Amino acid sequence: MRDEAVWYTEANDERTSEAAPRRILLFGGTFDPPHVGHLTMAQIAYEQVGADEVWWMPAAKPPHKAEIDADTFAWRFRMVEALIGSRRHMRLTDVENRLPKPSYTVDTLRALIARYPCVEFLFLLGADSLQHLPEWHGAEELCEMVRFVVARRPGYDFDTAAARARARLPHIRMDVIDMPMLDVSSTWVRDRLDRQLDVCGLVPDPVLAIWRQGPEGGRGWSGGTSSMIFGSASPSH
Repeated sequence: MRDEAVWYTEANDERTSEAAPRRILLFGGTFDPPHVGHLTMAQIAYEQVGADEVWWMPAAKPPHKAEIDADTFAWRFRMVEALIGSRRHMRLTDVENRLPKPSYTVDTLRALIARYPCVEFLFLLGADSLQHLPEWHGAEELCEMVRFVVARRPGYDFDTAAARARARLPHIRMDVIDMPMLDVSSTWVRDRLDRQLDVCGLVPDPVLAIWRQGPEGGRGWSGGTSSMIFGSASPSH
């Protein structure tokens, strides 16, 4: 895999690890669709951990969600871009679409650390994801590479999940952030959208416009926006 084919567009001038911010908060997910709960979580985590930037990483083909097709990646990428808007401390990367499928987080971290060896990476998780972390592919190695930032969520027993994670992953490092009582899932939002019901402002209008285009509408996007790093969102062959 050639470096220049993986990481950058012609418009991107951040071609060295020295140019990257020192402390980066990574936020991965399917974002199907992204909503204000995601945005609130990213913003509050950014503030509480003192990160330089948040890098959003839409998954191309998550191993635990068979219903998510890699062909929808460009569509979901565009929706995240619309959600982020003009927030300069939030960036968007298609790195997981540039790596072998399925999208394992440990592979993503290996690639990022190799490219940016002087950057401290943090990884944002919801408390619901923490309870499944020990089952992730390469979880032990992942815990040695990155510190986790865990957002408490209503309805999830964080203390029990944290204790179980520490018991099975002795090298895990984590910080906990306080979140407002805003508990919304993409599954709930998607169900309401599919039934043409009001989502009560939880999905901003620019995101809704892209959602209504469907995956076919998303494939025409060719990349090159100011918020993007690492390359084009178009599927690589």
